[in-house]
Amino acid sequence: MIHPIFNREEKRFRLGIRISFFFLGMIVLVGLIQSIPMAGWQWLVVIPCAYGWYRLNLFLTDHRVSKERPWFDGGLYWNKTSLKHYTAGWVIGLLALAIMVGVGWLFGFYDIESVGYLSQNNASHHTTQLFQSSTSWYYSIFLFLLQMLAVGFYEEVLLRGYILINLKEGIWWEGMSEVTALFVAVIISSLMFSFAHLFNPNASMITFITISLAGFLLAFPFLWTANLALSIGLHSAWNFILGGIFGFKVSGLSPTASFVTIESIGPDWWTGGLFGPEAGLSGVLAMCLSLLLIIIFLQRPLGKVGIHSHWLNPAKRD
Repeated sequence: MIHPIFNREEKRFRLGIRISFFFLGMIVLVGLIQSIPMAGWQWLVVIPCAYGWYRLNLFLTDHRVSKERPWFDGGLYWNKTSLKHYTAGWVIGLLALAIMVGVGWLFGFYDIESVGYLSQNNASHHTTQLFQSSTSWYYSIFLFLLQMLAVGFYEEVLLRGYILINLKEGIWWEGMSEVTALFVAVIISSLMFSFAHLFNPNASMITFITISLAGFLLAFPFLWTANLALSIGLHSAWNFILGGIFGFKVSGLSPTASFVTIESIGPDWWTGGLFGPEAGLSGVLAMCLSLLLIIIFLQRPLGKVGIHSHWLNPAKRD
């Protein structure tokens, strides 16, 4: 008789238990850290805590404790290649978003309103604020950077480094190809990523679709390299550059400081309206440019585009 909670053959909890435990634990953990009254500096401990929670789950629910297992590290490798990929993620994000702004400016959809923006409500504790800061502009920018570094890390570990891997293994069965199972897992994890943003201000079905596309984009380099570094770098870069450099809303949330303030005077189908570029064609353009740049960057050292062998090893049945 099949046990509904524990897989005796694999000696680990079943898919739903593993994902639910890890997901809820990560949300609670980050929420508790975020509530610590440290004026934004609490984000410094998010990355080590998120990584520690991942490692702990290998023992509590996953039992992926053998270093011989392909996904023992969950795509988190601390080496020169990872540093190179992480840096590339930032460069790609900067180039893609700069081109997006340039195109919008040429069409008259954007106008630079001011330089060195600092919100008068930067000390607000409202939940829609991206971060807390002092009255100093550069200090606020720095704290925002800390938060985006943390957000990019823990969201990628959560959605790609743990959930995507486990979904692929749980979905696969003998009548399904490995590639099909992986494709379905990418779809589900991207939808989960988008669903988490539905609670942001001014979210809609359009934003649900566009954020899902962002999920596909962030999953792509992970599928190709089995290394999360590029995805983490791109995720953090996208959020920081969009809000901290250009002053746009990030998934509906307003930054309290930015290097410049760009006024969106074009149509909503381009600017994304109140949600920000991620809800408009401008954001989709930046995603397409990011994908192109990722392919160009990875094509040279890795050769032809393909799925990494980690994903094609015989998956465990759940």
